[in-house]
Amino acid sequence: MKSRYSKLAILSLLAGLAGFLLALAPAPFPKLISVPLGFMAALMAGLASWSIRRAAGLRRGRRLAGLGATFGVLAAMLGILGILAFIRKEFHRAQRQQQAWNQPAPTVEIPAPAPALAAKPAANFTSNLPIVVLQAFGQSISRHAETLVRARCFDTGNGRASLDAPPDYDGLGTINLRGNTSLHLPKRSFTFHMVNSQTNQIKVPLLGLPKEEDWVLYAPYEDKTLMRDVLAFELVRKMGRYAPRTRFIELFLTSSDGPVSMSHYAGIYVLVEKIKRGKDRVDIAKLEPEHLSEPEITGGYILKRDHGDRDGRRFNTAHGGPYFYVYPKAEDITAEQRSWLTRYFNAFEEALYGENLQDPRTGYAAYLDVASFIDMHWLIEATKNVDGFRYSAFLTKDRGGKLRPEPPWDWNRSFGNANYYGGDETHGWYSSNLRPTEISWYHRLREDPAFAQRCAARWVYLRKDIFDPKKVQARIDEIAALLDEAQERNFKRWPVLGQHVTCNHYVGDSYEDEVRWMKKWIERRIAWIDSQVAGARSL
Repeated sequence: MKSRYSKLAILSLLAGLAGFLLALAPAPFPKLISVPLGFMAALMAGLASWSIRRAAGLRRGRRLAGLGATFGVLAAMLGILGILAFIRKEFHRAQRQQQAWNQPAPTVEIPAPAPALAAKPAANFTSNLPIVVLQAFGQSISRHAETLVRARCFDTGNGRASLDAPPDYDGLGTINLRGNTSLHLPKRSFTFHMVNSQTNQIKVPLLGLPKEEDWVLYAPYEDKTLMRDVLAFELVRKMGRYAPRTRFIELFLTSSDGPVSMSHYAGIYVLVEKIKRGKDRVDIAKLEPEHLSEPEITGGYILKRDHGDRDGRRFNTAHGGPYFYVYPKAEDITAEQRSWLTRYFNAFEEALYGENLQDPRTGYAAYLDVASFIDMHWLIEATKNVDGFRYSAFLTKDRGGKLRPEPPWDWNRSFGNANYYGGDETHGWYSSNLRPTEISWYHRLREDPAFAQRCAARWVYLRKDIFDPKKVQARIDEIAALLDEAQERNFKRWPVLGQHVTCNHYVGDSYEDEVRWMKKWIERRIAWIDSQVAGARSL
């Protein structure tokens, strides 16, 4: 009898100690477990102590029970405090995001002279990258107002672009600041629209890319390799899926109509196709306001999961969100189309979380394009994009089609370039760091053995070519060679090498260090995934 009570005391000690250790964990989920575990330990300790006293003895058992009760109470208290601290942190984070959205947008005064660059004429400037010159007629650039600019583009037709040559494009455009967290970095990204003399938008084939009127000038700043977004988009296109096309450029930004000088040099930018519906962009059906019944109302739609709480521009579901309207825009989508889309998402989640998970007609496969979700899963996991699934995460639905998690966007915090959510580590699944509300669909999908099997088979296929580390590293070397000349000018303009910027994990002293580290990270990351996926270990 005494032995039984002594075992109960030992169990209370172990439970209390386990709860105590879980309460010390940095993530919120272990703290949730520590609270009931701590209370259970304290309860077992009390029962053991009372029983031992009735059994008249076992001083050692009483000591164990006392320790179990102590650790149990500490675990419960620390767990509760940790949960409250986490809730407080999330509340303040949401407040900061809302304040950032509501506060007046910053403006860019043009030009912003670079002390490291001489203020000399740039008429003889040449580059192995295309050159873009934007002149803003004395105006500043803000987030919400579009600023009229003269745009001149010089391509590398004979191997080098030159400001001394006739421009390949000379016309008008409008630009404004873009981004969320990146909006407050020194090197700013811009949305860029091509317009005619009446300021009506026109489609233009910039620098060899298919003609359109909407573009993005992306400013790589946190990513000191300057190439993470470009590389990720290339991997997606190799999978046979659409990703925005890109061109590296060197940008000059000035407010005058006079000669361009090196003080107007803005660094390496990436000209990127803005995500929109179109034959050469997201190729889905056009949805008109009069499309109010099936089959027309079933598509096409473009949505984006992202930061913010902008009323009227989004909707939530029971298991995720917010999802913002991209196409049609929030001001264009009709009430009937909003309602149909919400019902579709709710029906999908009911099927996903229902009892018929695996049924191809009534389960999730009736609503979701499984192959595209698997490809996006591997892109996010192989690169450990810490914004994956959560922010700047686009979804599309064509007329009569199913949900697809595409196209990709915002990959600068990937390939090890983040010091949170395990983004810097080459081991471990990125998705295991996320809260259920951030990735609940994938958590549930992996409970289907057929989905898990298809995931493994797809990795083995991708690993033979697209995710062959030697081929990925060779492509990195090619891009680095392309940027080698211009990166020196870029880092004179933005001297961030050797400095920690926002969420950097690794800080290299040179461009070569940054590239070398990323190549090694990819090699180790792919090797770890191979060790976890059946059939890939022999590759």
